[in-house]
Amino acid sequence: MLHAILEGVKLLFVFAIILLFLLEYIAPSIQGSLGIEFPVKVKEFLSFTKSTRDSSVKEVLHLAKMIQLITEDQLPESKMLRYAGLICQASQKYGVNPLEIIALIMAESGFKEQSINQQTGDYGLGQINWEHWGKDYGYTPQQLLDPSVNIFLTCHVYKFFEKDFGKYHRGNGIQCRAYLVNIKSILSTLNAFTELNKQNISLKSSSFSRGGI
Repeated sequence: MLHAILEGVKLLFVFAIILLFLLEYIAPSIQGSLGIEFPVKVKEFLSFTKSTRDSSVKEVLHLAKMIQLITEDQLPESKMLRYAGLICQASQKYGVNPLEIIALIMAESGFKEQSINQQTGDYGLGQINWEHWGKDYGYTPQQLLDPSVNIFLTCHVYKFFEKDFGKYHRGNGIQCRAYLVNIKSILSTLNAFTELNKQNISLKSSSFSRGGI
C-alpha cells in the first residue's frame, strides 16, 4: 500500500513539474504571439502556482541549509538538496516538522544513507527496521537504503509513534535518555539557527562551494 502511495506521489510530482513548466513558459509565449488575453481566474491561478513554487523552493533551500549546518558541510550539494526536497515533501504528507525529521536522521545515521545496523536490522538514513516496517510494506533491505523510500518511511514511522522520539528509538534506560538528549540538542541547534536566519534563509551561491563534491 505504501509502495503504491510513493509511486503515486512520484507521478504527481513529475506531472506538477510539467504543468508548472507549461504554465510558466509555454502559456505566456502563446499568449504573446497570438495576442490572447487570459481570463482573470487563469491569471490568478498562474500567480498562485508561481508563489507556491517559490515558497516550496525557499523551504527546500532552507532545509538544505539546515542539513549543511548539522552535518558540518560534509555532504555534496546534490545530496543535501535531494534530502531536503524529500524531507519537505514527506513531512508535508505526514504532517510532521521537517526539522524534527532532520534531527531524527542525524541522530540515527548521521545522514549516511548506506548505514546498516546488522544486529537490529535497521537500514538507511532513518534506520528503518526491515522486520517491523520494510517487510510489511513489501520492501527489501536494499530498497530501504534508497533515500526516497527511507525518508518517507521515517516520516511515516515517526507519525505512527505520535511524533515521540523515544518511541521511535524503542530504547530504554540510560541509552534511551542519552539518545533523547542528543536528538533534542540537535533540534535546539536547528531551531536556534532558523531563528537567527529567518529573515535570510535562502542559500547563497557560494554557501556550497566548500562542499564535498
